[in-house]
Amino acid sequence: MSKQRVCQHRLFTDGHSVLDATLRDAGYLNNWTFSRDDIFRVVKQVAQAGVEAIEIGYISDKPDRSLAACCDADLLYALREQVGGLTSLAVMISLDEANPDRLFASRRQWLDLVRIPCTLEQLPQALQVAEAAARQGVAASLNLVNISTLLPEQFIDAARQAQQSGVVDVFYLADSRGACRPEDVFSIVGIVREYWQGLLGFHAHDNTGFANVNPLMALNAGCQLVDGTVNGLGLGSGNTKLQHAMSLVLQYEPDKPYCFKPLDELRDFDAPMPVEKSYLYYLVGAKNIAQLWVEPLVERYGNKAAQYLQGIPRKPYTQLEQVIREIEA
Repeated sequence: MSKQRVCQHRLFTDGHSVLDATLRDAGYLNNWTFSRDDIFRVVKQVAQAGVEAIEIGYISDKPDRSLAACCDADLLYALREQVGGLTSLAVMISLDEANPDRLFASRRQWLDLVRIPCTLEQLPQALQVAEAAARQGVAASLNLVNISTLLPEQFIDAARQAQQSGVVDVFYLADSRGACRPEDVFSIVGIVREYWQGLLGFHAHDNTGFANVNPLMALNAGCQLVDGTVNGLGLGSGNTKLQHAMSLVLQYEPDKPYCFKPLDELRDFDAPMPVEKSYLYYLVGAKNIAQLWVEPLVERYGNKAAQYLQGIPRKPYTQLEQVIREIEA
């Protein structure tokens, strides 16, 4: 287990913390083609702001991947040299990686946390990846995605499995679709908190305009960790702005040594989303549709995609074909 090791890192204290997800989540906007200078610039300024953890990108040894899409050992070593003990370094791993043990073994000296996104159905596989991380001394965060599609009993099942596994250090609830309303978040976190005793985090998207409200609801209901990104950059309509996430945590811990000035240097940092898609991303949040389905819907329906989405009901769609059937009914 990795529990003893992680206690030395600032993210894993008993208090509240912020994780910066800029380079990973904004990578969906540019296929993670951030330059080395971009990566070091973001990490340097965010670390100086006092943010407890920074997610660099995805971890992989697949060929022909950009720096933030592989996070190789050389990059992580150089980033650790830059930030020292100012912040914890995190990455995300895809469940399609064939050999997570090898990935963790080659990077464990400089890596503090791996985040493992999964649906409820993928939970057993995600726990196997968490076991691999534990074997290599890397803390694991189980990130349950698409929470707006799940029922209370499904949250209970997931929380129990994570608690009983003994290899999960953090349980994250990800509003991947930006579809959760504040009252939903408060209820969901409250349910999970009853069955998961460890660190609990929340990741918001802003499709329906709640990315600066939902994290507050999550903290009120028992979360200790919230995510933010520089300038709110992220998939679809973006994420909670990093400064706002920090401000929310300060409501609980006013003595936190956060410093907002270093983030002024990142005001021009951008990975823009095409303006014509902004309303589409609002609609998929309002209808509880996966954000990654926007592209295939546009390919199928062109400039009529928004008109068609307006006419279908809000449902917890689990497959793109369900949306298409509703549109074409």
